[in-house]
Amino acid sequence: MSSELWRVGWVALLVTLLVTPVLARWLISRRIMDLPGERRSHQQPTPRGGGLAMLLGLVLALLSAPGEFLALLPLLVYAFVLGALGWLEDRHELPVRLRLAVMTACAMGLVLHFGPVTQIEAFGIVLPWAWLWTLLAVVAVVWLINLHNFMDGSDGLAAMQGAWSAGVLGWLLYQGGAVAAGLAGIALAGACLGFLAWNRPPARLFMGDVGSLMIGGLIGLLAYAGAAEGIVSIWVSLIVCSLFVVDATATLARRVSGGGQWYTPHREHAYQRLIQAGWSHARVLVLYAVVNLALVLPLVLLVYRYPLWEWLAAMVLVATLLVGWTVVQRYTAMENRTA
Repeated sequence: MSSELWRVGWVALLVTLLVTPVLARWLISRRIMDLPGERRSHQQPTPRGGGLAMLLGLVLALLSAPGEFLALLPLLVYAFVLGALGWLEDRHELPVRLRLAVMTACAMGLVLHFGPVTQIEAFGIVLPWAWLWTLLAVVAVVWLINLHNFMDGSDGLAAMQGAWSAGVLGWLLYQGGAVAAGLAGIALAGACLGFLAWNRPPARLFMGDVGSLMIGGLIGLLAYAGAAEGIVSIWVSLIVCSLFVVDATATLARRVSGGGQWYTPHREHAYQRLIQAGWSHARVLVLYAVVNLALVLPLVLLVYRYPLWEWLAAMVLVATLLVGWTVVQRYTAMENRTA
């Protein structure tokens, strides 16, 4: 890994690590707290809004790469807009339509910056339908922003997954020549790791929407940049992000098919059901981390060496995780009935 990547990663990590406890005291003094409730997984009032420290760590890290400032400026603006949206949501409950409008505008900004997704390859066949793939990519980016917000409900989980997805995608993009996007990914990974030190179970601070929307948005940016520039395919991005994508998407599909509203709070994700069944936040965090390392990482390395198999590897992984999601849902339903 180049010295430039190391620098932005370490700067983001150290700034976030040092600023977070100071920010926590300020949030407590302003009574910006996440209170326990029926749809929450924590038992004690906890300050919310720690994503501000992550945003600061990200910005300062990327400013430490002055040679890429002009290329990084649009990415910084993008991260700042989503962070600001999340901070407003942390302080005031915003209308769903407003949130979606801002997210969609940010996703369309990626199209203007990186250009359209001109083609997708599947089953060895190139499908050159740029308008369709670009439209679907915008939808996917908006979904990635939201699903990271939905999955931020267990101590350390969103920070761990953010570090994993951003780190892997950032490294792949940098190696492929997308320097600015690669630096942004590594900086985000460092910020997530710095925050994880304070957010690990038992969490002393929550990132809030300011953190989860920024993470989801930047993961979406990395995935879009990879597809638009032909460096990281949608299949590889799906493999890297699969754990959160499958849990959130399968849960959404079940809720919508049952007549529920997709945007309302609930406790139906696999990680939430495990906590309801008596698992600790630490045990859930270890489970998700182990799945990434033992199942997802080997497939990333496989498709990196044999890219012709990436679509098949992605489909097999998604199917495997769907089976795991179903097992968790049924297991926890039985546990809760007998409790």
